[in-house]
Amino acid sequence: MSISSFLKKKFLKSLFFPSHNRGKALPENLKKLLREYPGFWDLPELPELGSPTSDKGLVVDAQNYFSNKFSTNKCWFGVNGASGLIQSGILSMAQRGDYLLMPRNIHICVIKACIIANLTPIFFDIEYSELTGHYLPITKEWFNKVLDSELLNGIELAGVVLVNPYYQGYASDIETLIDLSHQRNIPVLVDEAHGSYFLFCNNCGLPKSAINANADLVIHSLHKSLNGLTQTAILWQSGNKVDLENVQQSINLLQTTSPNSLLLSSCEESINDWIGEKNIEKFKKRINSARHIFEELHKRGIPVIKNDDPFKIILNTGSYGIDGFSADKFFYEKGLIAELPEMMTLTFCLGFSEQRNFVNILDNLWNKLLLSSKSNKKLNIMKPPFKLIQIPHLPPSKVWMKKSCKIPIEESLGKISADIVCPYPPGIPLIVPGEIIDKERVDWIIEQSKYREDLYNFYIRVLKT
Repeated sequence: MSISSFLKKKFLKSLFFPSHNRGKALPENLKKLLREYPGFWDLPELPELGSPTSDKGLVVDAQNYFSNKFSTNKCWFGVNGASGLIQSGILSMAQRGDYLLMPRNIHICVIKACIIANLTPIFFDIEYSELTGHYLPITKEWFNKVLDSELLNGIELAGVVLVNPYYQGYASDIETLIDLSHQRNIPVLVDEAHGSYFLFCNNCGLPKSAINANADLVIHSLHKSLNGLTQTAILWQSGNKVDLENVQQSINLLQTTSPNSLLLSSCEESINDWIGEKNIEKFKKRINSARHIFEELHKRGIPVIKNDDPFKIILNTGSYGIDGFSADKFFYEKGLIAELPEMMTLTFCLGFSEQRNFVNILDNLWNKLLLSSKSNKKLNIMKPPFKLIQIPHLPPSKVWMKKSCKIPIEESLGKISADIVCPYPPGIPLIVPGEIIDKERVDWIIEQSKYREDLYNFYIRVLKT
């Protein structure tokens, strides 16, 4: 089967990213554009069009309009995904040799930025749920404990990087975390890839957008939590703690010189689609419908877990002794495609189109899965073994290009990792280059390999000694 033929494959129900649900919730103007002669829209960087970092052009006009509307200093479209703009934001915050504070559930793209820019990540642990295997939202008390840690004494932080909401839809009180950082004069970048739509929906009982909470830099993924095409994103800059010109230069450094014109159009239209009063009412109905779906599943006795994003439905498969990977495989074979399998859970992304019959489909297949499961075994859920504060033994950039060798994980104890170990899902590093490999993390990988093929017979790159 070719790639193009697979892209035409139909599923019973598509509950994954991008959130436009395979085109059903794409903005109308973008749908019209895609109906034009194939490739008609594929233009170069013509003067009238410009690019995200041009001095003028239609792209800059759209960016300026959105920036003014939401009271930020500036914003930039991105066509390298949220990852590309997160990395640009990090490069604009910090200089070579600086330290950045970040939670352990940070995305892998942040570590890659540290490697590129010779920055040292300082990790802080997060509270954890044994029920779900998920990190819990960061509380004011927890974050104060982090900031007051003795290990941070004498270290000048160039910035704090936060993730809010998490992949599964949990959100912290982001305004409090930003305020605590600003009280110490530390700029804050928020990876809000999974919470873009929070910005547009006031009075809907949703978490506060980091933009409205005075974050210095905020990055939205327009395909994960708006209805844009894959790879589209936007970076917002506010306040005076991060220099605007630094952001522009950093975007220029990492952005392609040939930004796709269709993706740039998608950036504009996916945001426009949430601004009009008529459309906002439509999306508010979608939010209420998503909440109703959760309530109905709960009434039927299906083990769903409450979170802060109505569009994320988390199925707690582990409560019935079924790991999320096995459940995902079962549902996939039946045509119900989820977004995120994990040890204890399986997360579905409802997206922004109507989800007729999802409750009945999931109810039916869940009961079939229970009948087909051989036993209600107890899953051995293990929290990733981190200390409150951990600093790599060596900066990741100093290790990345050094000579290394690949060895079985069992033989790596006490050695310095030259690898980013990032078990799927969801792109969160367990070990980064420069960290000393400890017994607790080796034991964690060995135990998880019983359920996860990607960790079976695991090898890791370590520095040659």
